[in-house]
Parts: sequence; C-alpha cells; structure tokens
Amino acid sequence: MSEFIIQIEKLLGAFADPEYRYLLLEPLISFGLLTGVILLIAGFFAKAPRLQSAALVVIGAAALLQFPYKDARLAAKPRLEQVYKVEAPARVSEFARTTNEWIANSWQFKLLVLSAFGTLLIGVQRNRIGFALSVATIALGLLAAKNSMWLNYQDALAYHPNLKRHEAPIDRKTAGTVPPPDRGSKSDSPRPPAVRHPGTPVAQPIAPSGRVETPSFPTPYPDPRGTVPAPPETRAVPLLGKKPRQVEPLPRF
Repeated sequence: MSEFIIQIEKLLGAFADPEYRYLLLEPLISFGLLTGVILLIAGFFAKAPRLQSAALVVIGAAALLQFPYKDARLAAKPRLEQVYKVEAPARVSEFARTTNEWIANSWQFKLLVLSAFGTLLIGVQRNRIGFALSVATIALGLLAAKNSMWLNYQDALAYHPNLKRHEAPIDRKTAGTVPPPDRGSKSDSPRPPAVRHPGTPVAQPIAPSGRVETPSFPTPYPDPRGTVPAPPETRAVPLLGKKPRQVEPLPRF
C-alpha cells in the first residue's frame, strides 16, 4: 500500500512538469477525436440520440485538450533546446517547427469545439441545420485527428533513433567505428580434410568354392570367422596285420 501511495505522489508531481504533461496529452487528442467520430457515425446509422450526444461530448473534450497541450509544449520548449542544442541540433529545429505547426492548426480545434457543441444543442436529426453541423463536425474531427497524428509522428522521428530521418548523436558515434566485414572469418576459412576412421568389421559370407572374399574396407584385426583352414595333407597309411612276404630263391640241384 505504501508503494502505491508513493507512485501516486510521483505521478501528481510529474503532472506539474510541462515536459511530461505535453507528452501525456498528445495521444489523448488523436485517440479522443477518432473515438468520437466513430461513435457519432455509429449513432447516426443506428438512430441513437444518446450515443450521438455522447460522441459529440467526446469530440468537443478531445478538441479542448489542444489548448493545454499547446501551453505545455511552449513551456517545455526552452529546456528541450538547452538539452539538445549541443548534441542534436536537428532535434531542436524539428521540435520548434512542429510547435509552430501546432499553433498554426489551432483554428481547426477551435472551430471543431464550436461545431460539436452547436450540433449538441440543436440535435443531429432535428432539422437540416443539425444534420449539416454533424457532417461538418465529422469532417473537422477527421482533419484534426489526421493533423495531430502527423505532428506526433514528426516528434517520433526526432526523438526515437529507430525512426530516424536526420542526423542523430548515435549516427555520429557509430559512423566511423563500424569495422569492415572480416574476410578471414570462420565461415570463409577452408575446412580441414576429412579423416576416415576404420569401420566396424563385418563378417563376409563364404563362397561355395572355399575361397574367402576380401572385405571391402580394412579391418583393425583379423576376423577368425572369415578364414577357412587348409585341409590336411593325405599320406599313405600301410595296412595293419599284413607284412610283406620274403621270397627266398630255390636251391639249384
């Protein structure tokens, strides 16, 4: 609870700062005008007088926000110039030009306020004057919403580096420090030659003729199943139990 109270106190103190106040009011003008115009068109086709009245109030309130916004922007201008005149002079000139355009477009918001409250007093569908005022309110509301969003976009180009259109401090710092692409990076270096490791020995089938086929790749050790021993030599074995007979010559008479 204490943290919530501290945040509320800081927000109330920030509202007194014109630099924050104009940033807070700027999107409310654009979104308020667009919301009011959409509600007014929907109420016109739906023939809902209460919705039309609510839409006219939203349009008039959003148009009235332009006046405190312009005052806050003018109050914040000197400090912004002091902050950015050395590091980013282009931002100072862009902010001054956008501020002058807000002042030049003040007549649109003044006329829109008069048209919205005049339509609210007469009524949208009461007579031709009310209908004409409602059409003028829609046209002025779209024109003022477009101009406010365009000026907001110009401020975004000036103060956000990701939407840059002119020179910024980050451009000057990084313009000469970006190294060229390294041609000797890892992606361009030649690959080392591939080393072929001996594979797992696989037994080859024995051919019918008794010959052994040579494996298709060398094996780290001989496969005992891949060799066939040679048949033993055949020798003549004498018959057992039979001895050679000795023949003696006959005596002569």
